[in-house]
Amino acid sequence: MARVSSALLKRRLDIAELVRKHGEVKVDELSEKLRVSNVTIRQDLTYLEQQGYLKRSFGGAIYIAPEGSTKSSTTIISPNYTSSFSDSHDIGLVVNCLNYINDGDTIFLSHGNLIRKLIPFLHNKKSLRLIMNDIYNAQLVKEFSDAEVILIGGVLLEGNVLQNHKVINFISNQFTISHFIVELAAINNDNQLTIDNIEQQKTYQHVLKNAKHIIGVLPQRNIFNDNHSIGKLKNVDVVILSRPAVTEYHQQLLDSNFLQSDINRYCVTYHNGLEI
Repeated sequence: MARVSSALLKRRLDIAELVRKHGEVKVDELSEKLRVSNVTIRQDLTYLEQQGYLKRSFGGAIYIAPEGSTKSSTTIISPNYTSSFSDSHDIGLVVNCLNYINDGDTIFLSHGNLIRKLIPFLHNKKSLRLIMNDIYNAQLVKEFSDAEVILIGGVLLEGNVLQNHKVINFISNQFTISHFIVELAAINNDNQLTIDNIEQQKTYQHVLKNAKHIIGVLPQRNIFNDNHSIGKLKNVDVVILSRPAVTEYHQQLLDSNFLQSDINRYCVTYHNGLEI
């Protein structure tokens, strides 16, 4: 009996760590990794949710930070599993966005997987209004937050992203957007902010011009040759870079009058001298 209890504890600790490392995992993936049934995994996830380690989502689970903390410092994962460098650093990156979000803000969230990882951490922010164009991410908000969600209509593109730049004119007239949090693909040599989806270019150009504050987040440097520019670096208030991207952009940001304001093991934050 003691051996069974020990195996159960180890499996649940491994699940908690996998969710923490990757941000989001699916039942099928955990079942395959841990070699137990989907039913057993669901029981484990229910227990871990009750203990506050994670939040159940459709078909899996998502990590949420403990109250008053952004990341656990304890490593409990078995050496048989490999963690994703990208996923763990992405979580550390998006958590820094919370420093600029206040209760009652109206925020335009861009599409993207990085933004998806931010959503679970919004659960402590009250009375938010989130304007979005990603159906997948909008559904996730309802699992974690009491935020009002305004989903911009339009043509449904691949990846559950809606595109209709004309609608944003109406939205921006109805609501004052306090923050635009945008996942960037790159900052090119001319200090142009680029994204990976040309269909969103006009929408994001409009939001960039009308939002009070702009927060750009940039994960690991990707090879990106297309120039889907949405605006100039000088129009951004805060840039949050993952550690791997710092080498690429550090000097460029300093030359553009950005100053380092926060450094941790996952990311570096740069301010444009404006109060947020």
